[in-house]
Amino acid sequence: MYRSRKRGVSTILGTLIFIGILFTAVIPMSLVMKQADTIYEQKKLEMERFDEERAREEIDVYVFPTEGAASDNLTVSVHNRCELTVRIIRIWINDTFIATDYVVPSMSELELGSFYVAPRDGSTYDVKVTTERGNVFECGSGTISYQDGHWEVENLMINVLISSSGIVFKIYVTLPSGDPHPDSPAMVWKIGGSAFKSFDVTTPGAGTYNVKVKRGSKLIHDENVTISWPSGPPVVWVYS
Repeated sequence: MYRSRKRGVSTILGTLIFIGILFTAVIPMSLVMKQADTIYEQKKLEMERFDEERAREEIDVYVFPTEGAASDNLTVSVHNRCELTVRIIRIWINDTFIATDYVVPSMSELELGSFYVAPRDGSTYDVKVTTERGNVFECGSGTISYQDGHWEVENLMINVLISSSGIVFKIYVTLPSGDPHPDSPAMVWKIGGSAFKSFDVTTPGAGTYNVKVKRGSKLIHDENVTISWPSGPPVVWVYS
């Protein structure tokens, strides 16, 4: 009977030791693993949100000489066309980048610079910007060049963005001379949130243009816009 009691005590002690090991090793390990799973899911959600925001970034980049046609400096104009705030962390001029920290609020424009480039006759410059989310956006007006002591750009443009209610619209653009633009009137269809139409005004050049937007026979927008290149961006926007 004495031996039987000892065996009973040993069994109880063994059980207590096992329970102690369970509480001091297995359960904490289980909690750590659950915490690791939670952190993983949080990081996964953050990366998915980051990728979604990166895909939604939409900005336009333009460049113009800071102090007129013979300037040694360039100014970069950034137009944020998305609902997100965009942070510009690098500006590339050809193969050289400049570290920056510019914040461009949603649906707004910001001029960055000026940046010294020491232009030489016959030289060309490709300008790009890098955002904090990793997107790279090139200059929307193409390469800017320095010829015969002054700056030249590939295209001068008027961009019209229509967000008004409706489906079919007509856009009328009048040149500084008073003549209609060759593409005017332009008919556009709004499928989804907005409709977009671009007018090339490189040949007429700098000056004041009139832009009208009609929905059917109703005039819904009438605005004069000025392209002041080379003292300003080569592209202007009209919102209707």
